[in-house]
Amino acid sequence: MSLEDHCRERLAAFRARLTDEPRYNPVAQLSFELSRDLEAGTLSRQELAGLIHSLGKASFRARALALAGYVGPLDMGENRKRLMFAIESLLGDDGTFEKDLAALRRCQLGLVFTAHPTFLLSRRQRNMLARLANGEIVEDDKTGYGPDRPITLNDEHEAVLMAIDRASDAIAEFSRLSIEILRKRHGSRWREAQIGFVGVGTWVGYDLDGRTDIAWIDMFRFRLAEKSRQIRRYEASITRILARPGCGSATGNKLGEMALKLERLHTWSDLVLEAFSQMPLDPSALEAASEILTTNHPDRIVSIKPFLAMLDEAIADASDEIALDLLILRSEMAALSFGAGEVHLRINATQLHNAIMQYLDLDSEEQIGSRSILEMLGELIRDADKYQVNFASLDIEQKTALRQFLLAAQILKHVDSDSSIRLLIAECETPATVLAAMCFARLFGVDQKLDISPLFETPTALENAARFFEVLFAIPEYRDIVRARGRIAIQTGFSDSGRFMGQIPAALAIERVQGQLARACIRHELTDVEVLIFNTHGESAGRGAHQRSFMDRAFYVLSPWIRHQYRDAGIALKHEVSFQGGDGYLYFETPELALATLTRLVECEVPTRGAPEDDMLYARTSFSFDFYRHIANFHDHLLNDRAYHKTLGSFPQGLLNETGSRKSRRQFDVAGAEVHQVRKIRAIPHNAILQQLGYPLTVVSGFGSAVRGDEDRFVEVYKGSDRLRRLTSHVFATKQKSSIKGLAAFATIYDPAFWSSRPYAGAEPHLAAPCLSITQLLEGDERATAISALAVKLRIDAIWLHRILDAVELPAGTPRESEHERSDMLQAIRLALLQHIFLMAARVPRFSTRNGISRDDIMELIFSLRIPEAVELLRGAYPGDPVDMKNYHLSEPFTYPGERPSNYADLSARLIDPIADTYTAILEAGTALALDFGAHG
Repeated sequence: MSLEDHCRERLAAFRARLTDEPRYNPVAQLSFELSRDLEAGTLSRQELAGLIHSLGKASFRARALALAGYVGPLDMGENRKRLMFAIESLLGDDGTFEKDLAALRRCQLGLVFTAHPTFLLSRRQRNMLARLANGEIVEDDKTGYGPDRPITLNDEHEAVLMAIDRASDAIAEFSRLSIEILRKRHGSRWREAQIGFVGVGTWVGYDLDGRTDIAWIDMFRFRLAEKSRQIRRYEASITRILARPGCGSATGNKLGEMALKLERLHTWSDLVLEAFSQMPLDPSALEAASEILTTNHPDRIVSIKPFLAMLDEAIADASDEIALDLLILRSEMAALSFGAGEVHLRINATQLHNAIMQYLDLDSEEQIGSRSILEMLGELIRDADKYQVNFASLDIEQKTALRQFLLAAQILKHVDSDSSIRLLIAECETPATVLAAMCFARLFGVDQKLDISPLFETPTALENAARFFEVLFAIPEYRDIVRARGRIAIQTGFSDSGRFMGQIPAALAIERVQGQLARACIRHELTDVEVLIFNTHGESAGRGAHQRSFMDRAFYVLSPWIRHQYRDAGIALKHEVSFQGGDGYLYFETPELALATLTRLVECEVPTRGAPEDDMLYARTSFSFDFYRHIANFHDHLLNDRAYHKTLGSFPQGLLNETGSRKSRRQFDVAGAEVHQVRKIRAIPHNAILQQLGYPLTVVSGFGSAVRGDEDRFVEVYKGSDRLRRLTSHVFATKQKSSIKGLAAFATIYDPAFWSSRPYAGAEPHLAAPCLSITQLLEGDERATAISALAVKLRIDAIWLHRILDAVELPAGTPRESEHERSDMLQAIRLALLQHIFLMAARVPRFSTRNGISRDDIMELIFSLRIPEAVELLRGAYPGDPVDMKNYHLSEPFTYPGERPSNYADLSARLIDPIADTYTAILEAGTALALDFGAHG
């Protein structure tokens, strides 16, 4: 019997005991048996590492199958048919050419590619996973599953540009089908077509919220690189068109002239990029680069309009087939200009406040929200004298927020004058923050091209949104600016809101904000202005990615009810969705996935039949309010629960791979006296920790407790509410992958009773010394108690959740049995390896305190799963490099130490190296668990 079959059989046997022994933990028991065999020598580390890899391979293939089912169908021919049907449904049956063209020209759907540390797999493995989802035969990866190391910002930027390329190809297919429909419907006027229904944006390399490692020059270089790349894309398109049969001489001559002009621009752009890439870019190097960029040059072009005019001439003379290709290219060039996508600059509200305080002569950030400050900001906007800036202005500016406005000004002046730029403001809780941004936009002359987008994600911002809109929309200067720009932009976030409020209350609160914005537009007569709602969410359940299907995902973040409100009010709505990091880029890893993803999103833009206001969740306001309030209260209490803080803060970040360029771990005292506060852990590692512990409670928990005692009313509303069914299916799909037993098993390795009992029973006398050492170090440790207490709280809530799920009729095809057998096995194996690390570390001889670090401090690092740090300190205390007498040439005779080198090679080989190797296997287990949950965090 294979080791995997043995573990599966033992786990099933342990589960069979639960009926008679409800406190029994199958995961903990399997981990102990594996640990016992490992310490006895009947099982090796290599065998367990091999089993992790084998289970990881199964998780990898299951993830590919789930990806195909989530986005599917993937057949490109079928998706072209479905996409054409969706386009025709969007246009309706009786549209004039002008009406149809207007519907297809206005950007109504946006794909925004964001970074964050979610590059769970290596670049090669992401491609393998996508091809496997496509149905291709892919060889198993012989190396461990996990991310590339290290992952730099440049890696992320290259990855996003590759994803955007495939997204742009899918959008080109949308344009082709749209033009063919116009051609069929409206005869010769189809040559006037310009398709812009789907847009692309990115903040990779431009996000300064919570980062200090990105300088202005990094962002400017990225923008220059994007220009060069996009020009090459246009050149490649023209080359393909010129090579097609039927490209006549007149059209060919015009396209040849355009290609030559693009080639010269490309050469000049690369020269500029090289100049700005000098290291270091000191004042003299910056001066030289600036002169190249800003001085008039025959190949310097910052507007796409001359190329559009050249295309218009070529289209007029081209055959129908060539004209179709040229119209597709023209649509892309008009939409993207000299960029891969719309740049999203991202900052924090506090950064803006620090900048505006100087202008308003304020002493405290608390003064920003007052009525008098709003009036002062209005005056500044009205009376602003525009500044003139150059690259020296940008280089010497110290305030992060102001640098973003200067950067926007320089991009629009010297890189691309036709593109728009988004300014995303995180933690924006007061209208004055938006006005401050508008004031700087006016001062630096970018207000006509910059969309200022406050983020509603914190509980305070979400709860006070109605007043926020009322105050902001009542300010004349604000209304003047958005009318001149033609757009109101907001961002709603599911990540921080999900961890603070719980994912379901967050989704409901965000939906309420979206509706409040529509009603505020009506009250303030702003219905003639486009509203842009950018729903930023991650790829995991805890960060807003619905688990059942792509349609559920789209309607989860922007419900049919909200879409209907904007249509009824006559407000033009643009909906943007995010694709975060490696997990999100998977949807655009292959042409098949990219087209399928775009098709699903376009299908969701087709107005739904029926009246969403008939949904009982909205009609039964007393029920919906109670439901929201009870779940939110559950998570609010959880955030103040010491057991929750201790469980998440004490050790689990050590279970996480480093999956991106932004750091997710925070330092704490070596002795472990300080516990992470849950509120200080970023959203991605927070959700990743919950996945690694086996229970994404921000999604699953609170739902059952909220309906306790009100099950009949819940079932009644559930039957008549598409919205409540979608929320419930999200919770249920996550619950199926979750295991409280898996979480509770972690208490074992921190329980001194467990360690003291192992040798006491007489079965493992060889472990007496290290077990005694671990027992003594863990006496008084709160981790085991905290984990157990948290598990009790979650079990009580889960009892009520199961009653609800048993009472409702789940959607067809929904499996009721749990899906976490493989995850429980991975947890047990990983816990066995953690016990192995604890025991090996406890065998390391004591040493005198060095640099304030003792062996007990190193053991606390081990307990906190800060294994790499502990290994580094152990290597310092016990160096393995040989130091012998051959390196010395002294005349004084010696007999000691003879030929024996002065080193600890044996200790390193026996204990320190195996600790490091075992931790590598532990991290691979974490990758497999994340694959089972569908995303890193």
